[in-house]
Amino acid sequence: MDTARLWFARIVMLYALLIFCYLAFVFILHPLENIERFGVSATGSTDFTAFLRVCVGGLFLGMAITAFYGLVVPARLVAALWVIVLFDGCIVALRLLGIAIDGVTPLQLTELRDEGVSWLFFVAALIAHPRTKPEFAASA
Repeated sequence: MDTARLWFARIVMLYALLIFCYLAFVFILHPLENIERFGVSATGSTDFTAFLRVCVGGLFLGMAITAFYGLVVPARLVAALWVIVLFDGCIVALRLLGIAIDGVTPLQLTELRDEGVSWLFFVAALIAHPRTKPEFAASA
């Protein structure tokens, strides 16, 4: 059973890697085209484009690297899952805050659904990952 739980956590981490790689790619290489779907009029100014690449693309690239690290260093899978659960949880919480403050649109609900389902997968993988029993040192 532990093997199935471990593979579930790895598959979810691979899912995280793919999502974050895609988002990093989009925001680093095509930032203006990506935000236009949100109705943001992109001016193409150097500062605005750099902001999207650095702040948004950089964060997603960092999350992709975290997911990759968790996959290639098995001892760090749980730590990487924690980072991803916290990061994605902040995204979902801020999406909900934005909906509460700014109002709801069909696009916001779609984004919330996608982010929320991903977050639930990440939490499930963190919970499902088999834990090893701590070793206690013999008292002297």
